[in-house]
Amino acid sequence: MSHSHSFSWRPRKFRAFATNEYYANRDEYDQVGQTQPHSFEQYVRQNIDLLKEKYRLTHLKRDRIL
Repeated sequence: MSHSHSFSWRPRKFRAFATNEYYANRDEYDQVGQTQPHSFEQYVRQNIDLLKEKYRLTHLKRDRIL
């Protein structure tokens, strides 16, 4: 019997990481007085490889420290 529904409370770490990166990028646009030209979904779709690489590097460093 599968209990995959039992773990739905766990945070979705990559999604949270991608969201933080999106808002950091959005803040950069705001600092120079521009609006961000794309939505979250577009941002992730266009930058998925970079986001995955940054996520892996961030979590590798954190896991080595712990």
